[in-house]
Amino acid sequence: MNQHEAIDRSVASGPADHSPGTFVMRGRLARVRGQNLLFSSPQQAIFAVNDTAADIWRSLEEGMPPQAISAEMARSGVSRLEANRHVETALEDWQRLNLIRRFAPSSASSAQKAVSQVVSVAGLNIRIVYPAACAFPAITVFQHLEVKRETADVLLEVVGHGGRVHLLRDGEWILSCSLDELPVMLKGQLLTEVLDYGAYELALHAAALFRNEHIVLLCGDPGAGKTTLTLALVHAGFGFAADDVTLLDSMGHGIGLPFAPAVKAGSWPLLSEYCPGLAAVPVCRRPDRRRVRFAVPKAFVPLPPDPLPIGRVVLLRRGRDSKASLEPVDPAHALRGLLNGALAPGGELSGTAFDVLVQLIGSAETYCLTYSRLDDAVQLITKACR
Repeated sequence: MNQHEAIDRSVASGPADHSPGTFVMRGRLARVRGQNLLFSSPQQAIFAVNDTAADIWRSLEEGMPPQAISAEMARSGVSRLEANRHVETALEDWQRLNLIRRFAPSSASSAQKAVSQVVSVAGLNIRIVYPAACAFPAITVFQHLEVKRETADVLLEVVGHGGRVHLLRDGEWILSCSLDELPVMLKGQLLTEVLDYGAYELALHAAALFRNEHIVLLCGDPGAGKTTLTLALVHAGFGFAADDVTLLDSMGHGIGLPFAPAVKAGSWPLLSEYCPGLAAVPVCRRPDRRRVRFAVPKAFVPLPPDPLPIGRVVLLRRGRDSKASLEPVDPAHALRGLLNGALAPGGELSGTAFDVLVQLIGSAETYCLTYSRLDDAVQLITKACR
């Protein structure tokens, strides 16, 4: 949503004919010094909207259906087509931002043909149930994590309703999204389940590969190339353990969360050599509507059942014209790199978690990789891991 011109965009269709009370309002509207502000409690975010948007919001709060809102606007002098466009645009934007949602069924309808899978991540078993019409491509994104189990720790249900898909956890509504966003949203929910209920000492914002019974961690700021380098190293023979988050246990050993990497559109040409089938993978969308494709490593080999020791930590530094080098770094530098984006259970890094990091850094080789070309980075890391 363009926060200051939220209702000035146009769309081709008019508002759907909903009955009163079909929306759950998940935000609060306030007017401060002449500005309309929408507060989203779940996101802890604030959105500025114009007066037209504010009027539509208040009408929804009163239970007025969209068709009645556009009719009211038309009576004030706005053309009916223009009024329809204003209302429909507002509804689409606010649903995308989870500021409002339509009432969804409490669980999947028995009349809908359903398919399901049980996936296992870091010892947590989660059953996902989809309506058959909504299962693809999400079900394929998590296929490599499937296990044969009759029971599961958590039940996630996907329900199609009101032109969107809704995700329920053990019968309770969690979120809604468009169908092309479902794989991204499901991946996020699976990560949330592991971080909320898994057994670990610290979650690192790091990709992980394994070779010779040791894990190699790749750390770096957004844009440093963790995903592309991870997939290139898998192509070079490394085992795949995690693309984005790696857990540490009390011994400082690593537990990978091997979700399929979501490759952004800008990296598709770069990875054509390393992921030849990527161009044929369905395009999905993130909540910001950026396009991604999920690249499930073809040679995916599950990690051993027990956590593996960390053998190497590599801090990434990518530059357009940088000369490739892999240089050792001191413990303080390595610790700062690992702490960047790290998350501890309960939100606060404990003394125990710090001790775990110290133990890890004391036993692992730590490097900074500077590079521009992907081939150079792969060659340097492969040589260091022999």
